[in-house]
Amino acid sequence: MEFRIATPQDTPQVEALWAYCFEPKEDPFFQYYFSNCYEPDNTVVGIQEGQLLSTVHLRQYNLNVRGAVLPTSYMVGVATHPAARRGGVGGALLTSSLEELRHRGQAITILMPSKAGFYQQYGWDLYAHQWVQTMSLEDLRPLADKTLSFGLVNDVEQWTLLDPVYRAYTKNLCGYAERGEKDWKRLLSSFFAEGVHVATVKNDDNIIEGYAVYRLGAPEIPVTEMVYTTRRAQQALLNYFYNHRSQGASIRWNEGLHDTGYRFHPDGKAGHATMPYMMARVVDVKTAIEAIPINPDAAMMPITINIRVIDKLCSWNHGVFAVTIGGGVTPSVSYLGESTDEIVELTIDIGGLSILLMGAMCASDLAFEGKLQGEQDWITYLDMVYPKQNTYINEWW
Repeated sequence: MEFRIATPQDTPQVEALWAYCFEPKEDPFFQYYFSNCYEPDNTVVGIQEGQLLSTVHLRQYNLNVRGAVLPTSYMVGVATHPAARRGGVGGALLTSSLEELRHRGQAITILMPSKAGFYQQYGWDLYAHQWVQTMSLEDLRPLADKTLSFGLVNDVEQWTLLDPVYRAYTKNLCGYAERGEKDWKRLLSSFFAEGVHVATVKNDDNIIEGYAVYRLGAPEIPVTEMVYTTRRAQQALLNYFYNHRSQGASIRWNEGLHDTGYRFHPDGKAGHATMPYMMARVVDVKTAIEAIPINPDAAMMPITINIRVIDKLCSWNHGVFAVTIGGGVTPSVSYLGESTDEIVELTIDIGGLSILLMGAMCASDLAFEGKLQGEQDWITYLDMVYPKQNTYINEWW
């Protein structure tokens, strides 16, 4: 199978494969996506005997990782026609996509898995989970706050109302998507095209403290994004949904795993679950390590660690890297080759390195899981270099 970047002439076959594997053409999201967002030059396709049988769409985002803003491809619509499955096409498609991203100079790629196990075998690991809270609308009453007033967003130009709340919510988090004007307008346009609503809560000074994105039409009201700068703002949003008792029976909302409000729920034994949300993978080891900042306290004195990276999919990542820490906010990296006479202090697989850099796990945690091997002193040092972060992202496509 030949893999290449799509051309405009491929669009009908790309649409047909999407409709076969995901939403049908008459679905509102399908209509919106292919009318407003689809980009052939950011899509990798697999062609065999003139038939387009495999695709991955590379949605372009700016990801904030430990304070650095990294151009990142969010892989969506990973699809292979059943006629071409179980023949290694999926792995070949992902390899070709990673080669393309390396050529573009990108350090990290992300994706939301339908089944994490499929991607773990290719070097992706989960860096962000979410809480999924489910409660009956009647049970919201003890958690509701009535001190804030409600508002609605119904125009893309109102993105400026939501942006300060999102910025405040993500200020101390890691792995989230930066949202500029273009990103907000695309997001809001997709909401309105699908009949999704956006509610806000504001204080007496007319300052918005929180917002929620939700859909009506079923007994359970799904809230796909709930963002707030204060606890009372979240409780005010729950009060807003409590007022929907005539339009639904329950509510399901997602929030960052760092949120601890669940500790104060009246009944924490039901309706509280985690959702595997986003996976990450290093595209290029040297580019990634040199782009992501380290803990400044670890950069007092220059020190070099030889790290062996195991990457069965990407040959350019497989081997020993000399990582010099000190003298800057990011390390410098040299590739020593697949084999070397130099002493190797640490060995890590590509998935472990990915979630270490993203901040989902520290070195000691990865060592416990068997994804990192080395002397304890070096593992402890790496804990200081890359301390664990509160990871979060809430982009759906």
